[in-house]
Amino acid sequence: MALFTPRGLKVRLPINYAFGLMARLYPDTDAFRVLQRTEEVENLDGLATFIAALTAFYLRLDPMMIGVVVATTSFVFKLVHLAGLFVPPFTFLLPVSRIYSWFSGNGVFLIGLLIFGWFVVGWKGILAYFLGRIAAAILVGVIDLWWSRFVFKKTGVSVTASERSFFHAYRLEANKLGRDLSLEVSNDELDEGHWMPTFLDLQMKWPVVTSRFTPD
Repeated sequence: MALFTPRGLKVRLPINYAFGLMARLYPDTDAFRVLQRTEEVENLDGLATFIAALTAFYLRLDPMMIGVVVATTSFVFKLVHLAGLFVPPFTFLLPVSRIYSWFSGNGVFLIGLLIFGWFVVGWKGILAYFLGRIAAAILVGVIDLWWSRFVFKKTGVSVTASERSFFHAYRLEANKLGRDLSLEVSNDELDEGHWMPTFLDLQMKWPVVTSRFTPD
């Protein structure tokens, strides 16, 4: 089964489990806010890397330094996501990530960044940007694969980045409200009568979002 965020990020979790968690927050925080927060968490690395690259271009750093700055920023924020280290100063970017999430995925920021980079650092700077991102993605990909296998052996559940984003989003909202941070859901919480009001509230306010949910 899977649910989707407002911008279409697929979260491969059973509907009753995901809404069992979100029901703990309702009505103080509704399901839409948790799903929106999931996007903010998911896109935090992209936002931070965009800001780092823009700054490196603006300062006209040499290509080697551009690659280092981009790779380091991407690597650090990917590790933050992997480990769930959502504490200041990393959380300061989450409100900005909400705005970034509205436009990301359409290439708007990347195209703008590349045009700016072309004029201030040239093709070598742009190449360094891509190499930095690729290097960070490969390194974190290896760590992520190891971690996913470890989690699967422990729980029998395959957890990808999007599911982690949902878990982090839930815990950020739960922590703000002083609710249970545990990701374990009881049988009572899995019962449809418990979580259905949270689901129906989302369905009434955002029918487009719930129409994407799948049973597979």
